[in-house]
Amino acid sequence: MQYLKDEVRNSIAEEALKEFMEKGYEGASIRSIAKKSNTSVGNIYKYFESKEDLYENLIGAVYHRLMNYIDQFDKVELNDKAALIFNELAQEIVEIFNDSSAEISILLNQSKGSKYENCKSIFVDFITRIVTEQMGYELSTRGKRLKDNFTIYLVSYSIVESIAIIVRERCDGAEVKRLIINLIDIFYADMANKLDSEDIE
Repeated sequence: MQYLKDEVRNSIAEEALKEFMEKGYEGASIRSIAKKSNTSVGNIYKYFESKEDLYENLIGAVYHRLMNYIDQFDKVELNDKAALIFNELAQEIVEIFNDSSAEISILLNQSKGSKYENCKSIFVDFITRIVTEQMGYELSTRGKRLKDNFTIYLVSYSIVESIAIIVRERCDGAEVKRLIINLIDIFYADMANKLDSEDIE
C-alpha cells in the first residue's frame, strides 16, 4: 500500500500555486508543476485527480470561505445596528485577504477556464445588492428613497477590480489588508449623502 506523503503533497501545492499565479488556470500545466515540484506527472495524479481537482483544492477552499461570509450578510436584519454588523463581516472577509492573498489573486485574475471564471461578477452583484439594501434603509430613515442603484453598481464594480489589482500587485497580506480597508473607506464613506435620492411621497 502506498502512503501519500504530506511533504510531497505540500510541494505540489506550492508549485501549483506559483504556476496558476503565473499562467492562470488555462495556461497551467500538470507537467510543468510536476517538474518544478521534483515529482512525476503520475505521482501528482496519486494526490489530485486532475488539474481541476488541484485548482479546486487550492482555490476552491478560499472561494467557499468567502461565500460563507457572503451568505451571512443575507441573514442580517436591516435596522440601526445593521451597518455595524456589515462592518464586522467585512472585517472578517478582509482577514481572508490577509491570510490568502495569493489564492484570491488567482481567483480574481487567473481563473479563466475554471468554474470560478465568473466570480468577479458574483462579487460585484453581491456588493451592489447589499449596499443598495443598506443605503435604501439609511435613506428611508431620512424620509428619502434611492432613485436607482446604478452608481452603487459602478462603485461595486470598481472596488472588485481594484481589489483584483491590489492582490495581483502586492503579496504581503498585511499590506493587502490595509489597502483594501482604505479602499472601502474611500469608496463607501458617507455614501448615502452622495447618492441620487428623492423624497418619499
